[in-house]
Amino acid sequence: MPDFDLSKLTLNINPTMDFISNMQREQDNALRALEATRRAKEQEELRRHNELVSALREAGEKGATIIIGDHAGDIQIQQNSAGATQKMEKHEGLDYEQVLGVLTEIKEYFAFPQFEKTFGENTENIKAVIESTIEAVNSKEDEGLIEKSLKIIRDIAVNAAGGVIASGIIALLGTLPLG
Repeated sequence: MPDFDLSKLTLNINPTMDFISNMQREQDNALRALEATRRAKEQEELRRHNELVSALREAGEKGATIIIGDHAGDIQIQQNSAGATQKMEKHEGLDYEQVLGVLTEIKEYFAFPQFEKTFGENTENIKAVIESTIEAVNSKEDEGLIEKSLKIIRDIAVNAAGGVIASGIIALLGTLPLG
């Protein structure tokens, strides 16, 4: 039997274990890098937040006022100027003249042959609702009922088989501030 010198023999007993160890090291390095990126991002967000809070605090100390409402019409900006005044007007309620103008324009569609074609069996219903709504607006009746009538007109137009007339009615009603 030949004599072997084991000290000169390099054995790679388990290459799979070496590969797994390398993969584990790479995964650990990637996780560390990911964690460092996350921490840096959180620190930047905190820095921006603190900067914003500081700016708002400074603006408040200098007399700036920020008022934010639910609608763009309720936003007011007041500068810190001596003697500066502002007046905010808020119109609440139904603008009867605007509604009457829209309904009168819609009523002009009655003369078009496409009107009956568009609304079919609902033609007389929508005409009646428009006529009664015009009367209610002229009499300045309850705003809630008028708004409900306008919504009914819009719903009938939406459910119509499309067409220019229905689209025109929907567009005209879209100019009114309906809830």
